[in-house]
Amino acid sequence: MIKLHFPFVNLPHEFVTLLKSNLSVTNSSGTILEMIGPNRALLSILESAFEEFDTGRGLEKVIMTLGWSNFRDRMASVYISKSIYGEFPSKTEMELVEDIKFLENRFTDHSVNSYSRLFLFGFYLRLANFEIQHREDNKFLEIKIPDELGAMLKLSQGRSEKIDWLILILVHLFSYFGEKTLMNHLVAGKKFEELYAQMPKEDQLIMGQNLMAYGASIQESDIFLYEKV
Repeated sequence: MIKLHFPFVNLPHEFVTLLKSNLSVTNSSGTILEMIGPNRALLSILESAFEEFDTGRGLEKVIMTLGWSNFRDRMASVYISKSIYGEFPSKTEMELVEDIKFLENRFTDHSVNSYSRLFLFGFYLRLANFEIQHREDNKFLEIKIPDELGAMLKLSQGRSEKIDWLILILVHLFSYFGEKTLMNHLVAGKKFEELYAQMPKEDQLIMGQNLMAYGASIQESDIFLYEKV
């Protein structure tokens, strides 16, 4: 799986920005609408897709009624539907985000809950897997997150704000070292630099390319500029 080259996915700027925001602090419908509103085309698409929830008071009231989490999930389904069917839907479909919610629930105990970084990661994976399958003409190819990562994340102290980057790095380390060896390294307190140095050049290259593809997709370069994730 990890030999796959992760694709760059042109994710929607407004949605990505919201998913990276601390919405426990800025959780008003007005704040969310401030991000969406300037994009008149997007606003029109969402007004159409959320029409079933509109009582005639506009999208802001819809957001207030649904709440951020439910609105977020349904907004993601609009983009996923466009990717699958080639056009924006007339209504939201929660079935399209079930795998994203499953990923989020798997690792929620290790993340800062006011951020939607896990959902962002799952959103990227959903669309990236679609692109990989289309590129390789193989509907069974996909980026998978090993179940064993949960036990490894328990070794970290506290919750990670950027849990998506932490999981992505662990996926590559797990692919090379395997569960037992990597767990031993983590328990021993080995640093990322030490583990990365032990990887073959090919694996280092793939890891670097995949991290850059993800960073470009979510419009974020911090991991390449600062040491702490």
